[in-house]
Amino acid sequence: MPSEGRSFIEEARRAQIIECAIDVLASEGYARASMARIAQRAGISTGVISYHFGGKRQLLEAVVNSVAKVATDLMVPRILAQPTATDMLRVYFESNLDFMRLHRKPLLALVEIVTYNRGEDDRGPGPYAEQHETAIDDVVRLLEWGKSTGEFRDFDSRSMAIAIRGAVDAVPARLLHDPELDLDGLAREFVTLFTRATRRQP
Repeated sequence: MPSEGRSFIEEARRAQIIECAIDVLASEGYARASMARIAQRAGISTGVISYHFGGKRQLLEAVVNSVAKVATDLMVPRILAQPTATDMLRVYFESNLDFMRLHRKPLLALVEIVTYNRGEDDRGPGPYAEQHETAIDDVVRLLEWGKSTGEFRDFDSRSMAIAIRGAVDAVPARLLHDPELDLDGLAREFVTLFTRATRRQP
């Protein structure tokens, strides 16, 4: 259903603009992803973008939210289907890297935003900051559950979650330099590393 009282036509227009922003960010980079360039790609005026989003920062936030939704729609059902915290952690890595394989263009757009946008006037959090904190909090909950079931040893869950997210977040930059990176092999190594790091010793 349309959100915030918007019509289906308005939702479709917003989706088109977001898709065009992703295209420009992924193919031409953050520096060239001006409102004018995105409007040109969409075949509309910059005023239409301003009407739907207000400004470039709001549009970038919408792009981040759109990419995050694609990722969570792919990952969350697979993770929640697992019977144990250990399996959930394994599928967390596998599904993250599957997203990177299957949705390369949105991933590249997100990398451009994270790398080159540091917040309005270079102060304060950038458009990805909230999503990043949410991702860490989700991993913390997974780890806490694993500790409560006795699968995981006692450790600081937030520190471990930051390490896990750091490993995952390092992959996109590597993909830019090595498009043929073995994501399946990398996922296996992540699973082995963090399974050993988190499991309770006999």
